[in-house]
Amino acid sequence: MKQLAHLLKFDFLLINKNKIITISLVVTAIYVGVFKALAAMGNIEKFLVLVIFNDPALLGFLFVGVMVLFEKNENTLQALSVTPIKISNYILSKSISLTVVSLVCCFAMVIAGYGMNFNFIHFTAGTILTTFIFSMLGFVAVAGQSNFNKYILRALGIILFLTLPFLGYFDIVPRIWFILFPTQPAIDIYNLAFSSTAGSSEILIAYSLCILWAIVTFYWAKRAITKNVFK
Repeated sequence: MKQLAHLLKFDFLLINKNKIITISLVVTAIYVGVFKALAAMGNIEKFLVLVIFNDPALLGFLFVGVMVLFEKNENTLQALSVTPIKISNYILSKSISLTVVSLVCCFAMVIAGYGMNFNFIHFTAGTILTTFIFSMLGFVAVAGQSNFNKYILRALGIILFLTLPFLGYFDIVPRIWFILFPTQPAIDIYNLAFSSTAGSSEILIAYSLCILWAIVTFYWAKRAITKNVFK
């Protein structure tokens, strides 16, 4: 626990140094302005889910890669590799620090665009689980990469692929096509935050699948980082 706390302190400094907080706040401010303009139209729940989902997704995926690449270029990882650091703590530290930023930004956006009439538990869970899953997938994507430009191209392709379930969410294609995507249950949990008609079975399935994907991606990330970064 002490090691995790030390890593968290370092990662918050790294987030600040890489201007991740500033970038996130600027993007949030832009979205807040858009939401305020659209709030008068009503029935913007689906648009809110789409935009708000992208915040933890991009934060978790892109910025975890930026942090790892920065540490590679600064030879920080070489120093960490000879310390008794637990890979799980290294992974969790980055995910937790980015989740904190994501929660602040997402709540600012939803309150500005929708007010307080939403389910705080589902919204918080959706943000935490989405950020975590995308952080883990970010570790998988950045493992073995040393060039920032190549990583960004790879990351954007993966993110576009993982957001395909929104085609089902907006009824463009059947939702069943995306049932095995790790992002589908995360979208469902966000949707629960704005739905008052969801049944207990729907809630249970969404949370069970999302937690299952969080566990799977965690061990996938741990294996990728152990094999390609701390070697």
